Amino acid sequence: MNTGQTMMTIGAMVLLGYTVLTTNRSSLTHGIILQQTEIGVYMISLAISRVEEASGKAFDQKTVSDIVTSSALLTDAASALWGTDWKGTDTVDVYPDFDDFDDYHNFAKTDTIPGVDALTVNSTVRYIDADDPEDILPPGTKTFHKRMDVTVTGISTSDTLRMSYIFSYWAFR
Repeated sequence: MNTGQTMMTIGAMVLLGYTVLTTNRSSLTHGIILQQTEIGVYMISLAISRVEEASGKAFDQKTVSDIVTSSALLTDAASALWGTDWKGTDTVDVYPDFDDFDDYHNFAKTDTIPGVDALTVNSTVRYIDADDPEDILPPGTKTFHKRMDVTVTGISTSDTLRMSYIFSYWAFR
């Protein structure tokens, strides 16, 4: 083997090594992106599940078994039914037996997805102004509109998902 052939062989080995390293790095980056995407899909699914579960319940404790025609008749955010921390859970409602939308206020639940992450879903429920859904009303002010803010966080992810849902009361006679 002469000097030219040796140089070409060394050049080919360097090029092969570079190609292998680039492929491994690309593969690793692709795996990380896939895992982050998978965690994101789980986060969105859990947030939507919380909203769907809560929106399938009665609007308020007072509307579980009766029709309310005035917002003044709804549960007051400062009343005993909301608890000292404005929690909507009645004294008998324990998850998964919540019966109204308010019960999901300050409710947190952690779901572990094997091999992925442990994701915690937190939700808050507040009365809002119908003309300005971003305006959270002070305790004592009641409307036929409530907003649920859902936050999903994970242990191994730095991402936080926030989702809001507006639930309005209406009834047919």
